[in-house]
Amino acid sequence: MKLEPNIWLWLIAFVPLGLLLFLMLFRRWGAAEAGVVGWMVTALIALTVFKLPVDAIGLKSVKGFFESITIIYIILAAILIYDVAKEANAFEPLQRGMTRIFAHPLLQIMAIGWVFGGFLQGITGFGVPVAVCAPLLIGIGVRPAYAVAIALIGQAWNNTFGTLGAAWLGLEQVTKLSADQSATTAWQTALLILVVVVASGFVISWMYGGFRGLREGLVAVLSISVAQGGVTIALAKWNPTLNGFAAGLAALLVAAGLARLPMYRRPSRVTNSRVLEPAHQADAMVAAPRAADTVSGGRHTSPPAPAAAPGGAMPMTLSAAFIPYGTLLVVTCVVLLVGPLNEVLSRPSVGLSFPSTNTGLGVVTEGSTERFEFATHAGTLLLVTAVISYVVYRKRGHLDRGTWRRVLSSTVEKSVAPTIAVITLVGMAEVMQASGQAAVLATQVAVWTGGIYLLLAPMVGLFGTFITGSNMSSNLLFGNFQQATAQAGGLSTSAVLSAQTAGAATASAIAPSKILLGTTTAAIAGQEGKVLRLLLPFAVGVTLVVGLITTFLLN
Repeated sequence: MKLEPNIWLWLIAFVPLGLLLFLMLFRRWGAAEAGVVGWMVTALIALTVFKLPVDAIGLKSVKGFFESITIIYIILAAILIYDVAKEANAFEPLQRGMTRIFAHPLLQIMAIGWVFGGFLQGITGFGVPVAVCAPLLIGIGVRPAYAVAIALIGQAWNNTFGTLGAAWLGLEQVTKLSADQSATTAWQTALLILVVVVASGFVISWMYGGFRGLREGLVAVLSISVAQGGVTIALAKWNPTLNGFAAGLAALLVAAGLARLPMYRRPSRVTNSRVLEPAHQADAMVAAPRAADTVSGGRHTSPPAPAAAPGGAMPMTLSAAFIPYGTLLVVTCVVLLVGPLNEVLSRPSVGLSFPSTNTGLGVVTEGSTERFEFATHAGTLLLVTAVISYVVYRKRGHLDRGTWRRVLSSTVEKSVAPTIAVITLVGMAEVMQASGQAAVLATQVAVWTGGIYLLLAPMVGLFGTFITGSNMSSNLLFGNFQQATAQAGGLSTSAVLSAQTAGAATASAIAPSKILLGTTTAAIAGQEGKVLRLLLPFAVGVTLVVGLITTFLLN
């Protein structure tokens, strides 16, 4: 018996995803609880309807567990950095310093959540920008749920060419593009990414203050977009690997320049911003203080003496507060950009081989070998950063001798729920792919859409990232399918593939695993549904615009 997609099979295949959305959006379940239920329903449907044998379900679940280790590793290390900084009381001087450097609160939010987040995505990816930037935003007074949402929006644009082009290289690998096709697809992808860039800035401005926020953020949005999107377009054909890194670095320089403009040294006219905590609303209405001043109750006053560090050490400075993030930048650049060192560190790895699987409906999944290159993995970079930061803070007197016990205890406690969620969500995605559920969902959509497929092509990429949590995984999963659909329908292959990866990048803002990472480091575990509700209009709206541009301009 062969797999023949139809409306009923499509509806059955959609049940796990629909249930996951329902539980998180409407029942307000956390990702851990919803993930367990989603995995069980997926396995049951795979067994009874798609005829995937029990041993194959177990095999794919084990594969999902192995792949989850790389994500869990990042979660543990990211939480560790957060707890080290929190124990050292690094967020208070960070908040004071950011107020001095970036006078305007909206520019502060953009600089951390959008500019710095996009820069980190250009180097590391794998959820690191969310894990780093969400706590930083909270440190300057952003409400936790909005901090996570802004960090997720801020890193989305750089998911295709970020992480040194990992997602882009994955798309090239599965589609076997010629040099000319690759160059054309890269350039068209960069054009679509510009849409994501501009939308990100305007959505953050809207979150901050509605129409007034849009007016105040207009110059910053356009300037930063030129840096991020412009460099992405300029380097797309020349060097996709360093594209995301260079675009993020250019945006950092532009943001620093914007901070000196008179318009961003004036007070904000936005009152009662939904993004800021009540205690910070008054600060947003007051012009930035001089370096020797601070803001209190709407007027300039002398700054209170910073809290003394443990053991009578000197109060922490802004540069000391940035130690974890500066260290992460240096460690990442050294490991990933120094070729000989990266080559040596990439050699040690742990791998598992998984055999092919077959369903009773004729779906065959080829065997594969999954490798974990732990020395260059983002989790290791974060772990090394956490250890260095702890040692430096300890030597400077910002941490007590027994602090490491509290830090480890807090990290383990915060990691339980996300660990369960990641394992079940990744396992769910693996079973959906092996059973044919994912293919049925995508294939049937293509059959129904016919001539308007270009409009919906980015939705396939969005769906892939949503269920896998990765732009790269989405490209690997649906790259061949998108290419074959374009060729069969007489459509531009470059246009369809660029829409695929642009949609996949946008969807990184709503991937449950990344939302989970953000809520965990922001200490609001269980509020994943709230964050998802904030982000859905952005992700779906931008993906639709990408589809329109692909349909009318790129084909």
